[in-house]
Amino acid sequence: MPDTILRPATDHLDPQVIAMNEAAVRLGAAPADPLSIPLAEARAAAERYHGFLNGPTPVPADVTEVTADGPAGPLPLRLYRPPGRGAERLPVMVYFHGGGFVVNSVDTHDRLLRLLARHSGAVVCAVRYSLAPERRFPHQHGEAMAALRWVAAAGATQGIDPERIAVGGDSAGANLALGLALAARAPGAPRVAFGLLFYGMYAHDFDTLSHRRFGDGRYGLTTARMRWYWRQYLGGAAPDDARAAPLQADLHGLPPLLLLAADLDCLRDDTLRLAERLAEAGVPHRLAVYDGLPHSFATATRLVDRAQGAVLQAALALRRHLNA
Repeated sequence: MPDTILRPATDHLDPQVIAMNEAAVRLGAAPADPLSIPLAEARAAAERYHGFLNGPTPVPADVTEVTADGPAGPLPLRLYRPPGRGAERLPVMVYFHGGGFVVNSVDTHDRLLRLLARHSGAVVCAVRYSLAPERRFPHQHGEAMAALRWVAAAGATQGIDPERIAVGGDSAGANLALGLALAARAPGAPRVAFGLLFYGMYAHDFDTLSHRRFGDGRYGLTTARMRWYWRQYLGGAAPDDARAAPLQADLHGLPPLLLLAADLDCLRDDTLRLAERLAEAGVPHRLAVYDGLPHSFATATRLVDRAQGAVLQAALALRRHLNA
């Protein structure tokens, strides 16, 4: 690394994504827009939609619920351990789900988390971080560091190797994962060896080519919704604070990163710009941009073959970097 995989850009949505969306509508499980209905209803709709995506049969994994000491009380964590590994001490990835900091949960990402654990050979520690606007920036960053410190200090009780830690996330979760990797550079913080980042929201910037091209919502996520998500998350905080917008941070000294982006996504250019800045900072990284796929493709692995292929490739990269 660095290495870049760029596939030809098209405006043609993968046929399996089209079929998936049509099936969701038929089953009454289509995702709802939180700009048009009350937030509680939108959150419930997100759970229904991802229940449809996850399907009835989970990927095998050993699942344990634990609790860390968070900045404002108990912080729930869910550990996904690869099946069949017994009492072996395994590496771990601390993972943050997407949803604009406002919707979704560990449950919405259950199939993805099981896949990552099974095929990486690592324990996946999924963080039930607080949602906005009930809790706003920078509260989630304190929870992220609490989760990292827990796996480093107490994870051994769950068969975790504290010397092999990665961070990961998708969308808003990728923002938190990158912010955690940045914070972990501080003296005394647990060392992060690798980062796995799916289509992150890294900057409060809506004047990019991908926002202009795809922000109308033809492929799902809209620029208007992104503006709203950022408002819920930031409250009155400065949008250029590097902890909230890690694209603004000094990126030197980060561990190797794998960046995955969807070509048909208004957030695509956040990842492309991050790759450019990582190259400038000399950070080893790999960038993969998937044509024909929209934002959030990583949770569509049951129904979209190319999404499953992308997630499996990511899991194998995690395996290599953590020697799992």
